[in-house]
Amino acid sequence: MVRSKSDISNQALRVFLQDVGKIYDESRKLKHFIPTKSQNKEILDYFGNECCYCKKRISIKTMYKDHLIPMNKTSLGLNSWGNVVPCCNKCNTNKHKRDWREYLSSVSPKSEFSLRKQRIESFVEHYKYKLDVNNLKEIANNLYEDIGEVSQTLIKLRLKQAKHVIDKMLK
Repeated sequence: MVRSKSDISNQALRVFLQDVGKIYDESRKLKHFIPTKSQNKEILDYFGNECCYCKKRISIKTMYKDHLIPMNKTSLGLNSWGNVVPCCNKCNTNKHKRDWREYLSSVSPKSEFSLRKQRIESFVEHYKYKLDVNNLKEIANNLYEDIGEVSQTLIKLRLKQAKHVIDKMLK
């Protein structure tokens, strides 16, 4: 539930990053990552029906989708091919906003870390996910601030209207 100016701004930023992801996919001549059942299957197949982090067996029904680069104001990851990987519930919950390499090293035995990291990097390369987010930072920051200000202005306006209606009802 949206409770504050920052919640509203964060939600708008996520929508923006989803839509930028669509543009980015299409510019790479890829079908937009929505994800559909077949798209989920494709990323799951790439990782051999395992969580990309801990290698737990997962299926379409038990799979969670994690953004390697989080979809937030700081990281500016996109909902796009090459940034969305299959993982188990536990890893999806525990990774949260952490860098995927840092998280991977915390759940991988040292002997397997390099192979798992290489597999994820291969996935990213396969879909050519090489986004320079520095070019998006100013746009995203402006959107974040604009949405917050506009939403607060509209909320204040509607609160005045609600107060007027309540005052009329109580007379």
